[in-house]
Amino acid sequence: MDKIVHLGLFGCTVLLLCIGYYRQHGYISKLTLTFFAISAAFYGLAIEYIQKYFAIQRTFDMADVAADTIGAVAGILAFKLIRKWWLKKI
Repeated sequence: MDKIVHLGLFGCTVLLLCIGYYRQHGYISKLTLTFFAISAAFYGLAIEYIQKYFAIQRTFDMADVAADTIGAVAGILAFKLIRKWWLKKI
């Protein structure tokens, strides 16, 4: 269940970043999409390291990092579907 939450949170975060950027600029490049996904993945990795070294009773979990990264990529894919079917009509 924890991994599904990680996937969902990071997917929604990246999806909302993409929608906001697209609505503000009218376009979004592949480089920007890649930047959002990589930034989210590194953010997830940073959170895990913070949990390992600075939080009591928390541990580093590579599976959480994987779920965060998969969620970020899923957010990009969801954005592409939404842009194709919905945002072009606005």
